[in-house]
Amino acid sequence: MAKKLPKVSIVTCTYNGDRIIEEYFQGIFSQDYPLENIEIILGDGGSTDRTLKIIEGYIKKYPEIIKKFHNKMQFSIGKGYGMDQATRKANGEIIIQLDQDNILTQKNWISRMVQILEENKEISGVQSRYYVPNGASIVDKYVNALGIEDPFASSYSLNAQIVLNPYKFKYNKKGDFYVYPVNKHRFYYAGDNGFVIRKKDFVESGGYTQDIDNFYRMTNSKRKYLIAVPKEVRLYHKSSTELKHMLEKRAYYVGHYLLKNFDSREFYWFNMKANTFSENMRFVLTVWYNLSFFPAFFKSLSLYAKEKKLYWLIHAPILWIMTVNYIKAFFYSKLFKKQRDANI
Repeated sequence: MAKKLPKVSIVTCTYNGDRIIEEYFQGIFSQDYPLENIEIILGDGGSTDRTLKIIEGYIKKYPEIIKKFHNKMQFSIGKGYGMDQATRKANGEIIIQLDQDNILTQKNWISRMVQILEENKEISGVQSRYYVPNGASIVDKYVNALGIEDPFASSYSLNAQIVLNPYKFKYNKKGDFYVYPVNKHRFYYAGDNGFVIRKKDFVESGGYTQDIDNFYRMTNSKRKYLIAVPKEVRLYHKSSTELKHMLEKRAYYVGHYLLKNFDSREFYWFNMKANTFSENMRFVLTVWYNLSFFPAFFKSLSLYAKEKKLYWLIHAPILWIMTVNYIKAFFYSKLFKKQRDANI
């Protein structure tokens, strides 16, 4: 008799996502994983476009699978906010964190992610890599190739570091995945946009506040967490259609971080009181690296020479522009005590 597959809970926060929410659902309902073993928990932040209408249409088709609630906090990130609420409602043995702009292009995506957990009991979570579509904008191609929507943080991102410096990570040839033991000395984070984790490990590590916070808590735990990053299991993160859109989104989130989501944080990019000297220096060096341009430029040339993909040539300019954008957003939020507007 075949072993019964575990129930999975897909948790997602939605807000004015009618440009992509249809593709989000199509990706899920095209999976080869049994529908009776899937639940979808959606926390909507008060969408004013067609998002709710589209969601209601799918609820009529799959009333036993989709559960929707109103996220009064509107935002997904932070303690008590949308993703925290959604994950607390999860009934599955495995939690799958998807954003509304995550498109499952591989029909066996869920099956393969769950398989890694089922066959490797020492692994707590699995982080998906991203698929680079042919017809996307050069910015979309770049962020999916890099493996992170926020290129500024690529030196902290597990996905980005596997792309930029794969030699840093142990590779499991049999399972076809990289292995990262979460630790303070080589701290990288994952945890959104296709992150799959055992519910018991998720609860034990403190639940959800934000991806980087979740991983930072893991470093302070007595438990040793192992994260797998499979080479060829990928989703399409349909995030930004152009550079202007991406910059507006990131500036918007800087304001949210500083004005609404700072005091409850556990990880700080830079904090003279909470951080160690080395943690603060790491941030300073990240800013220096991004603004100095040439180290990233030489890295982009090596990636282009290896893959012959034009999007790698915008790596250094994007890091520089994104860092300047963050500096401007920081001072704007501090001076005017408000967030910039953005279509998120």
